[in-house]
Amino acid sequence: MFFSIALVVGCKAVSNEVSEAQPENTAKARLSELPDALTSSELFDTTILKPTQLFDNFYFVGYVSVGSFVIQTSDGIVLIDSMWTPNDAKTVIVPGMIELGLDPSDIKFVLITHGHSDHYGGAHYFEQEYGAKILMREQEWRFINNPEAPVLTDPFGNYSTEIPTPTTYTSLADKDVLNFGDTQVTILATPGHTPGATSLIISAEDDGEKHTVALWGGTGLPDTLEANKRYLQSLNYFQKVVNEKRADVTISNHPFSYNLIEKMTLLKQQKTSMPNPLVVGNEAINDYIDNELRNNVKEKISSLD
Repeated sequence: MFFSIALVVGCKAVSNEVSEAQPENTAKARLSELPDALTSSELFDTTILKPTQLFDNFYFVGYVSVGSFVIQTSDGIVLIDSMWTPNDAKTVIVPGMIELGLDPSDIKFVLITHGHSDHYGGAHYFEQEYGAKILMREQEWRFINNPEAPVLTDPFGNYSTEIPTPTTYTSLADKDVLNFGDTQVTILATPGHTPGATSLIISAEDDGEKHTVALWGGTGLPDTLEANKRYLQSLNYFQKVVNEKRADVTISNHPFSYNLIEKMTLLKQQKTSMPNPLVVGNEAINDYIDNELRNNVKEKISSLD
């Protein structure tokens, strides 16, 4: 089951001011307006997961609900998404990196997959504190700065209008290939979840063995028929590239998706000589796309058509 994280409470006013935590009574009042099915779901679970090394230079830090992938490259550290808030960046991502033996001052880029605040919320912090460059598609930059965009409520009772947005960005386009030293990231335009949602194909190594990681840039289904049709078209495109690149790993910034939490637990428990549980093979990725992602969006389209 997929939950929408959007609650429309008004028009969006863009903020670049650093947000403060909401008073407890304000947060409780705002959260009480959300469906219990959402606030009790994994999407709102802010339990901090143990920072985990996934591959030789590829790591995860974050909550059960959402996290950030950290890629250490010869051109500096690249973050894939930045969680809900500046406080998440400061108190979850940075300490998690330090626990993994990584230096946050090496963060050079923050790549945003899409413009929901659980993915861009910490970007301004890294821009301000470390001078990181923000990378995202132009459509998504417009989306996070659109006063008519839906306003989201996060697990802490913040409205997305209260989360500072980045001040500048570098625009990405479909089929861009970004070479961060020894790591390659291919940009795929996959609108649907949001207007400028971005999926990624990322090179990785595990004990020197090369792998290809596929990251679908927005699992939750949108509300309208038109957006769900775009989602399906984007999914078809994503699968085509997954197969062209022979991707053998799939991940999500929502770690409760596709058993990432369980796989990270196995990684920490097993001997280093055992196969990496994240490497599932191309056929398994196709099964996931066909039997879960595509079936879900087709059902949604049928319900709206």
